[in-house]
Amino acid sequence: MKNLSASLLFVLLALAGQLASAQTIRRVNNTGVTGTNIYVDLTAAQTAAANGDIIQVEPSTTPYPAFTCTKQLTIVGPGYFLGENQPPALQANTINAIISTITFNPGSAGTTVAGLESNTTWYINANNITVQRCRLSGYIYLAYGSNTSGAVIRQNYFYGVQESSVSTNSLITNNIMYAASTNITAVGASGEFSNNTCIGSSVSLNNFTVRNNYFNSTFTPTANTNWDYNMFTAATIATIGTKGANNVVNVPLASVFVLAPTAPGQFDAWYKLKTGTNPAVGAGQGGVDIGATGSATGYGYRFGGLPAIPSIYQLNQAVTGNSLNVTLGTRSNN
Repeated sequence: MKNLSASLLFVLLALAGQLASAQTIRRVNNTGVTGTNIYVDLTAAQTAAANGDIIQVEPSTTPYPAFTCTKQLTIVGPGYFLGENQPPALQANTINAIISTITFNPGSAGTTVAGLESNTTWYINANNITVQRCRLSGYIYLAYGSNTSGAVIRQNYFYGVQESSVSTNSLITNNIMYAASTNITAVGASGEFSNNTCIGSSVSLNNFTVRNNYFNSTFTPTANTNWDYNMFTAATIATIGTKGANNVVNVPLASVFVLAPTAPGQFDAWYKLKTGTNPAVGAGQGGVDIGATGSATGYGYRFGGLPAIPSIYQLNQAVTGNSLNVTLGTRSNN
């Protein structure tokens, strides 16, 4: 008897999630698995899909190619840093799903993507796109090619957000942005930038509400930016914009974050809040924690990027005669 495959495990997650019956679930698998509603890449799955369908990108050691989204879809992967973030186990199978560039073009308005990893930059050229719980070794570009509105960039681990044209009503929240920069400064831009952990270069924002962030980076607001309840590594900060009285300077990384990986290399668990005395705990507006894990609405950063469907975190198999006995442990990831 063979072990349950990574693909089958991921399908079981979807079944456990009880996704809406009106939506067709389409699987993307490049490991040789074939069958009804199984496609080798996202482009083929989208060609077969209708607006509103769900596409599951299954774990694979082979990266998936670039994809241009032109339909309204829900796209989910298995998460990232699955091995680094255990124990406790996040998934029984720790293989992720890596995809190249995703471009959200007209026709894709309302699309949501979660649980994927990418080795490059993604581009948003449609309204109301949600990118959450993804890991990118690159940026997310808003308004790429034309003005866009309503982007939600939430609970991701990536370089930062850039803007090509004018993006309005953007929600950028509960992200870990590492080793790069965010720049949204076009005339007419607007949005909220809240509960982010910003490590590295710089953050420049125009006409944003900025609160509950930790900046280990340079922050440059414009005159029409409102900012308060933020923490800074730096000793001096900007005075421009509507600056509140609750911004705090001289807060070193080591006083806030764990910064002690359980395996070689940097990953998201470096930026868990330290236990014990911690200046970021409860210091945000309304008493929420500063940084990516704090949230008054239940959208704090989720380590490992698990999508909001149940996961199988434990799998035990035993063969008795001609029977394969399987015991599964599942948990919710809302």
